[in-house]
Amino acid sequence: MNLQITLLNNGDLQVRVPEATTLESLIEQMEISKEKKKHLQILKGSNVITNPETEILPADRITLHLDDSFNMNDETPMFFGAVPVVYEDDWCLVANKKPFLLVHGDGNQDDSLNARVNSYLASNGWPFVAQPVNRIDYEASGLVLFAKHPLAQNALAKQFEDGEVNKEYLAVIDGRVENREIDINNPIARNRHEADKMMVYKKGKPAHTHISRLKLFNDKSLVKAKISTGRKHQIRVHLANLGYPIMNDPLYGVVRNNKGLMLQAYRLGFKQPFTNESVEIELPMDTRFKWFDPELAKEA
Repeated sequence: MNLQITLLNNGDLQVRVPEATTLESLIEQMEISKEKKKHLQILKGSNVITNPETEILPADRITLHLDDSFNMNDETPMFFGAVPVVYEDDWCLVANKKPFLLVHGDGNQDDSLNARVNSYLASNGWPFVAQPVNRIDYEASGLVLFAKHPLAQNALAKQFEDGEVNKEYLAVIDGRVENREIDINNPIARNRHEADKMMVYKKGKPAHTHISRLKLFNDKSLVKAKISTGRKHQIRVHLANLGYPIMNDPLYGVVRNNKGLMLQAYRLGFKQPFTNESVEIELPMDTRFKWFDPELAKEA
């Protein structure tokens, strides 16, 4: 069932259904979380409805109104810095994170990609606090998806949880990869002896990474990594376990310069939370990858 959803100027959603349904089915289709439901008022015309069995017809005007729990306020972390926005619509935003920038603040510093995105949105009159749906490592660069509207967050997050998002990375790794394709299915768990690290462990959580070799150098390789799961440090751990740590990896490899972890989340594909339309975003190769090889600079 394809819903017709309109974002109103006050942040409310107006919904039309193509066929008869119930309130319970509508909430389920929109992937509205239990937490959001606590702050949600749903109106059929001008009447508030709460009974899950309430019938909703195509002629009905349904309005979804959130209280101000998710609005920007004086406590919303903000930092006025550059935000390379590569995609934006009413429901979500994709930003290109630079290396050495946290996606979400850790309480020790004001600057983070999340704080920058919210500053950008606030300056454009957006009422809601945006939340990151995925994260990439502090030292890495690339695409991060944010839910702009609170009611879109769960639907976007569920795509990641269900492995429905296309996530592809570029990496420069130490060592020459002889195989053109490597399929890795090694479970990953937290390293009990080093709290900051993860490790390949047979009793860990399933993790799948597919590696495609793109170019060989004297002692390094440029590879593409595609992941269908999203374990912490997954690509870093899988490659290091094979003897090919990512260049400048402070946890699993050797730091050779100050250019950051040579890992870029360069391609992201997902579906719009309410229309199911496909969105595919691809970044050009990070300029950090070109410094050591003139041929890459020519090709990029």
